[in-house]
Amino acid sequence: MRKDRKMFACLYQPTAPDRDVAALLAVAREFSPRYERHRDDLVSIDVSGLDRLIGPPAAIANELRRDAEARGMHVHVALAPSRAAALVLALARPGVTIVAPGKERESLAAVPIAILEKAYGSWLMAHGPEPDALSLEPLCRRWGIKTLGEFAALPPADLSSRLGQQALAWQAMARGEDTAPLVPTLPEERFESSLELEWPVEDLEPMSFVLTRLLEPLSTRLERRDRGAAVLHLELRLISKEINARRLQLPSPIRDVRTLRTLLLLDLDSHPPPAAVDRVTIRIDPTPGRIVQHTLFTRAHPTPEQLSTLLARLGALMGQDRIGAPATVDSHRPGAFRMEPFATEHDSPVTSRQSPVSSRDHTADCRLPTEGCRVVSALRRCRQPVPARAVIEDGRPMRLTTDRRGFTGGHVLTATGPWRTSGNWWAGQSPVVSPQSPVRTTLPTADRPPTADCRLQTVPWNRDEWDVALADGAVYRVFRDRETDGWFIDGIFD
Repeated sequence: MRKDRKMFACLYQPTAPDRDVAALLAVAREFSPRYERHRDDLVSIDVSGLDRLIGPPAAIANELRRDAEARGMHVHVALAPSRAAALVLALARPGVTIVAPGKERESLAAVPIAILEKAYGSWLMAHGPEPDALSLEPLCRRWGIKTLGEFAALPPADLSSRLGQQALAWQAMARGEDTAPLVPTLPEERFESSLELEWPVEDLEPMSFVLTRLLEPLSTRLERRDRGAAVLHLELRLISKEINARRLQLPSPIRDVRTLRTLLLLDLDSHPPPAAVDRVTIRIDPTPGRIVQHTLFTRAHPTPEQLSTLLARLGALMGQDRIGAPATVDSHRPGAFRMEPFATEHDSPVTSRQSPVSSRDHTADCRLPTEGCRVVSALRRCRQPVPARAVIEDGRPMRLTTDRRGFTGGHVLTATGPWRTSGNWWAGQSPVVSPQSPVRTTLPTADRPPTADCRLQTVPWNRDEWDVALADGAVYRVFRDRETDGWFIDGIFD
C-alpha cells in the first residue's frame, strides 16, 4: 500500500500596487482545502497526495504558478517536505523552487540571515504572539554569521543561553524543521437567514413557526462547524417599513432549536413589536462549541439550555433587573452585595487555604468564651432583619424577645460586643428607615437607583453589633440601629 509523503507549497506575492488577497486565497483553495494564510501576501498549502492527480512536485509547482498568472498575479512558488523550508524559500527566491526529501537544511544553508526574521514573524502571525522586539540580524552580523547554514550550526544550548528560547525556534526554522502543525484557514461563514412573509404576522404563535423554520438550518450549520450561538440578532421589518431589532446575549454557546426559539419568543413577549411583521431575519454570532467533562462523583446539573430558558422566563416575569446572582462589593456595610447575571458555566472550584473566619460577612466565630478551644460557626444572615426587643442592663443586652415565628427569645447568657459599624455618612442622604425592615431602605423616586442592591450602597448606616447566646441554646447576631434605637436579629449561628 502506497504511503504519501508530506509535501507543502508556499506562495508569496511580492509587493504590488494591485495586490488581490482574495485571488491568492482562491489559488490555494483550488489545489487543496488545507491551506493557511500567514499574511495578505503569503499562504502555505498542504499538497500531499496531489502527485497522483497532477504529477511530480515540479508539475505541481508549475500548475500553481500558471493558475496564479491566469489570475493576474506574479508569485514565488516553493515546494518542500517541511512547511518551514517552503516558507523561507518562497520569501528568499523568485520563480519556482523544489526541495527533495531530506534536503531541507541543505537547501536553506545559503539563504541570507535577514530572511529568517521575516519568515519567523510571518509564522507567528498564525501560531503565537507577536515577535519580540529582539532583532536577529544585527546580533548575527556582530558574530560574523551571514547565512542560515551558519546559524543552524551554532550549539543550541549556548544560543539559548544568550538569546532565550526564541532562538531555538529561529534555529529550527533555519534547519527547515516544523515546530507547529498547519492550521487550515476556514473561510468566513455568515450564519444568517431571512424569510419574506406572504401575510403580516402579529401574534407569537405564527411567529413561532417562522422562527423554527429559520433556526433549523442555522442550527445544522452550527453543528457541522462545532459552533454555538453566542449572540442572537433578530430583525423584524414592520409593515410600516421600520426595523425592530433585538439582541440576545446568551450565557453559554447554544445551538438547540427549541431553546433558541423559546428565548426569542420570551424576548418578543416582553418587548412586542409595535406593528405587524412582514420579514424576519436572524443572524448569529458563532463561538466555539461547549466542551463538557463529566465526573463520577458530582451530581448532574441542569443543562445550559434549560438554565437559559429558565432565566429568560424569570426575566420576562419579574424584569431583568430583579434576577441575578449576588456578588460581594468593596464596602464595609454588613450584607452589601450587587446583582450579576447568572452564569450557566463555572470554573472548577479552587481550594482556599485562607481561614474560614477571614470574612465576617460569610463565616465568623461565635466570640463566646470556650474551654481552651475556638468555636467556629457559620452565620446565616437574615436578608430581612427580624425586629426584636431587648432589655439593657449596664449597656449590655440581658434579655431578647421577638414576635417572629421560628425565632426564640429569652435570657442572654453571654453577650460579646459591641462592634460599631457605620458608613456612607458623606453621601448626605438621610435614610428613610422602616421599623419593620431597616435593610430595605427607600429613597425619593427621582433619586432611586434601578436595583435594590444599589440603594443599599448609597444610604448611610450606623449600628452596634452583638453576638448573644440565649438560655435555650440559640446563638444570634443582633444589632442596634443608633438612628432609631431599634433592635434587630441579623443572623443565626449554626
